[in-house]
Amino acid sequence: MEYILLGLVILALPFAGLAAIIMVLNLRRHVRTLEQRLDLLERRATGPAPSARLAAAEPAAGLDTGPPPTAPPPQDARPSDALPAGDDLKAPEPPAPAGPPERESPKAAPHLPRMPGRAASPPPAPPLAGTASPTHGAFEDRLGGRWAVWVGGVALALGAVLMVRYSIEQGYFGPGARIVCAALFATALLAGGEWFRRREPRVSLPGLANAYVPGVLTAAGTVAAFATGYGAHALYGFIGPAAAFVLLGAIALATMFASALHGPALAALGLVGALATPLLVASDDPQPWPLVLYLAFLVAAAYALARVRLWRWLALAAAIGASLWGLLLVLISSSADLGAVVAFVVSQTALSGLFLVADPHRGIADADARLDRFALPVLAALAILGVLAAELSAGGGARAAVVGLLALMQLTLALRFSPVSPAALLAAGMGAATLALWPVAELAARVPSAVLPSAAAPTQLPAAIGLYLAFTVGLGLVLLAGPFWRLRRGRALTLPVAAPYVAAPLGGPMLLLVISYWRVTAFDTSVPFAAVAGVLALLLAFAAGVFKRETAGSPALALALGASAAGAVGALALGLTFMFAQGTLTVSFAVTALAAAWIARRSEIPALRYAVGALGALVLARLVWDPVLVGNRLGSTPIFNWLLWGYGVPALAFGLAARLLAERRRDLVVSLCEGLAILFSFGLMFFELRHAFQGGDPLARTWGLAEAGTVAAAALAFAAVLLRTDRVGSEPIRRYGALAAGLVALAIAVEQLLTTVNPLLGGATVAGGAIFNTLLPGYLLPALAAAALAFSLRTFQPSGWARAAACAALVLQFMYAIAEVRRLFQGPDISLARPTGSGELWAYSLVLLAIGVLALAVGLLRDIRFARLLSAVYVTAAVLKVFLLDLASLEGMLRALSFIGLGVVLVGIGLAYQKLLVRRPPPQADPPGDTPKLA
Repeated sequence: MEYILLGLVILALPFAGLAAIIMVLNLRRHVRTLEQRLDLLERRATGPAPSARLAAAEPAAGLDTGPPPTAPPPQDARPSDALPAGDDLKAPEPPAPAGPPERESPKAAPHLPRMPGRAASPPPAPPLAGTASPTHGAFEDRLGGRWAVWVGGVALALGAVLMVRYSIEQGYFGPGARIVCAALFATALLAGGEWFRRREPRVSLPGLANAYVPGVLTAAGTVAAFATGYGAHALYGFIGPAAAFVLLGAIALATMFASALHGPALAALGLVGALATPLLVASDDPQPWPLVLYLAFLVAAAYALARVRLWRWLALAAAIGASLWGLLLVLISSSADLGAVVAFVVSQTALSGLFLVADPHRGIADADARLDRFALPVLAALAILGVLAAELSAGGGARAAVVGLLALMQLTLALRFSPVSPAALLAAGMGAATLALWPVAELAARVPSAVLPSAAAPTQLPAAIGLYLAFTVGLGLVLLAGPFWRLRRGRALTLPVAAPYVAAPLGGPMLLLVISYWRVTAFDTSVPFAAVAGVLALLLAFAAGVFKRETAGSPALALALGASAAGAVGALALGLTFMFAQGTLTVSFAVTALAAAWIARRSEIPALRYAVGALGALVLARLVWDPVLVGNRLGSTPIFNWLLWGYGVPALAFGLAARLLAERRRDLVVSLCEGLAILFSFGLMFFELRHAFQGGDPLARTWGLAEAGTVAAAALAFAAVLLRTDRVGSEPIRRYGALAAGLVALAIAVEQLLTTVNPLLGGATVAGGAIFNTLLPGYLLPALAAAALAFSLRTFQPSGWARAAACAALVLQFMYAIAEVRRLFQGPDISLARPTGSGELWAYSLVLLAIGVLALAVGLLRDIRFARLLSAVYVTAAVLKVFLLDLASLEGMLRALSFIGLGVVLVGIGLAYQKLLVRRPPPQADPPGDTPKLA
């Protein structure tokens, strides 16, 4: 007996504490109300402040200064008449100042007559003694009015659980009694919450949002009811899975609906319980259809409640929960459950479209539409679930039907409601993902002749591949027509909203076509796919023509015009990709870029300039991937081979495109086209020379002396031509191209001419006669080219580039002179390992002096300072050679001739300087002006 009494006391403690809290709150409210009323009565009895009385006592001109009569307050006035009615516990506002006699202020305190000549409203009274300010009392109010109630609610729920647990441990009650007691306790909490909601209005103090006692009690009762139903099923088996599922779902849904009266916290609790119910109820034979129907009803109820109470968070939480359940459903289902999974995705998409899209966005004008960042993630999650659900299909027909239906639902929402225009991109993405995952590649590999029929051997497409291609074409046409139709009706659309309508019909069909081409042909050439791409280009060109007639005053249509024109060029390039390969493809892209540049110049469509740039970027990537472009199909014919087609045509096409685009303005696209023209021109020259020297292999690893010298000379000459065509340094891309060509020539000279193939180091033998041999193209030709480049750079800044080219010319010419003298004495093998005779040694001095005298003569006659400096270098080398080598190595007459000849040359040089340079007038200062600079 004492245990029962103890249990009843323990059960009563939460209610006693809750009752104490409520009584304290009520007493505190009444005390504050009485204090406010007392304060108001005291202010009425004392009258205005002393300062107001002094101001009223001063005489005014033209007015009677006698004491004004005062009327006592009416006898029937009660203190409660001057207080706010209802539960508004704010401090009463002071009466407003009195107006003229004929216009009395409506804010004057009731039953207080207006007193002429005196201030009718006293200043605000000081705070009541013994009351805490909001700052000092915030913690106390929060502790008593909010935290105590919340903690009490949690304690109630935990108390019920602990009491049941204790009864189980002690064996006081049987299973049936426990369930009945738990149900009664839950009912008592729910009834208490409803009773308090009806009897006690919600108290809200200034600056403090109190916890809602009825809502806390109802939440605790809900938890108890949920635990009771779960225990009856999982612990004791009183009810089966179906009954438990229905019971727990009903409790959760009832909790959500009760939140309309008790607040959002209860809605969150009900939603969590409803989403967790299928996990709590186990079944030996789980069926997906009841879960699909349950989730559809649950999410619809959550959406409806969120719409009524304007709780967006509840709708988002319901959508997230449904998406997680959908992912789990897809992962655990098989092809036999395809209908249930598809029904789930379709129903959830329909509910989201109805509550998240159609209801909030109906009637919104295009000019006022803004992207809905709340509904779009939900639609994206459902689109992913739709693609995964289609993968459960064992056949292509069901796959196409499922994705087609869901993609049409997404596209319909996008076309009908502009705030979710990106849903059109989701439809395109669904189609692309489905085509990529469709298992059709293996079938296409087994029957390539059936996939790509030819006129000579026509065959019928397999049914699976025919369905695959039909799905591609059908969805592509829908994606192309729908958004363009919507754009024509939405002239007032803003650019962020219109952009998805533009991107979907351009990127969607092209992406579908590319994926189909990949899966069916494995990137082999295909005339049918090229024909489809050509049709797509014509459709986009037609759309561009339509938008051009209607684009005036509409930024959205202007965007559609440019994108359609650029898309037509891209589709044409795509068709060329499908039809051609290697060098032909590169040429096709280049010609397409030239055509786009010509159309851009005549039609003034800015987007076409960027289409040219995009084609140029594709060609550049293709060039980096395979520099030769045409593989090993070049043959051995010099000049007139595939290199002339693969490099010459693109160089000409991009050069003309740059010129056409530059007539409007110079920008990055023009620089890109000029750079590609320069690059293809240099590549044509480089690979044609290597092809000619290597017998048809332009990528051979070995080099010859004549080949290395000729290629280096051609690169230097190429750089000089670029600099000469640069208009006073106005086109930096040419200077960069000249710099790159010069660096290539320098690399070849250092790596090949001075080291690998240098005949002086034994790298190669000199072929040819004594004079006309490989030393001419190997060293003299690049030396002359370097000198020409240095001459072209003489007016550019910084001058270091000119000096570098001049030094290269000097080194290469010196190498030629030494090698040629040694060739005359040694024959084809001029390696330095062979012994050197006296006559050869004396000849070096003669050649050095002769070159120095010749360079001096040119420098003096043409006033070229560089030539005079070159002469000084050679003469200095001759002097050092005579004094260091000839004096020790030569004997007899040759030694004497060396010194005599050196002395004659030096005296002659001195005389020439005295006669020619000293008599010349001093150089005039250069006129002011800009000096071209070399980057």
